Amino acid sequence: MVTITDVAQAAGVSKNTVSRYLNQRGYISDKTRAAIQAAIDELHYQPNQIARSLYTHKTNLIGLVIPDVEHPFFSAITAQIEDELDARGYKMILCNTLHSSKKERKYLDLLIANKVDGIIIGSHSIDINYSDIDAPIVALDRNLSEDIPVVAADHAKGGEIAADAFIEHGCHKVIQLVSSGYVKTPSSKRHEVFTKRMCEAGVTCIVQELQLNQFEFQTYLKTADEILDSYPGLDGVFSADPVTAAIQRQALARGMRIPDDIFMFGYDGTFLAEAVFPPLPTVAQPYDQIAKTVVDVLMKKINGEKLEKMSYIIPISGRNMTAVSN
Repeated sequence: MVTITDVAQAAGVSKNTVSRYLNQRGYISDKTRAAIQAAIDELHYQPNQIARSLYTHKTNLIGLVIPDVEHPFFSAITAQIEDELDARGYKMILCNTLHSSKKERKYLDLLIANKVDGIIIGSHSIDINYSDIDAPIVALDRNLSEDIPVVAADHAKGGEIAADAFIEHGCHKVIQLVSSGYVKTPSSKRHEVFTKRMCEAGVTCIVQELQLNQFEFQTYLKTADEILDSYPGLDGVFSADPVTAAIQRQALARGMRIPDDIFMFGYDGTFLAEAVFPPLPTVAQPYDQIAKTVVDVLMKKINGEKLEKMSYIIPISGRNMTAVSN
């Protein structure tokens, strides 16, 4: 097993100098830094993380709590957050709660017990007091409490972009499927804006809530059949990519033409929008910028810096219309 002494000998420096390099403390010349890093690479040295955390009071571990990693939005943002953390020398502990508050509480206890440096929470639990958690927290597209900063896309702009697409297409009777009202999330703004613009344009807009923590595709297929049976004359559907894709699938199975008979429009801009046929036009969320901002804000909280605000809204530039069939 390679030790810090081996690294020091290979680099031609003292153990104390290697320790200061590893813990980023004190001045070390660029030449010495290069020599130490070369020795670490050559010997494949792995620092003792437990000892290092005792010295620095940091574990370089971040917890990410989400409801369902199989959901395209959460899988996409998870990948971006993991990359962003890795670039800053942090490792991520993924906590997939499978929409269970009990499971989430166990994960939160585990994260605190392992003394993670911070936690990013995007779960949809509604009965947990996150303000009581003794760790820096940033909310991902969730309104958890007034003292926890939240990062989200500009959903108001997203709702406006989607509404314009239905108006341009000439729709008359549109349904919008929204997440459960029990979950307080900035994404509700897109639904408000979308409904308002539909009404202003004289388009009938039906709003239907999904069940709390409804993420499985099979449940979306059931919901799709219920909608197509309940609302004859429907000529437009707006929801998150997986929900819209499920309704499109069932509409096609009934012999409906897309988009001639019914116009489908998604939200999130996940791979699913391109995977289905016809591909879905969709509002793409800026995953890279959301991830960067979430990590930036969390790092400030970890370092004890004062936040300039508690809500960070990431601009949405437009919609992906390459998927529209004519």
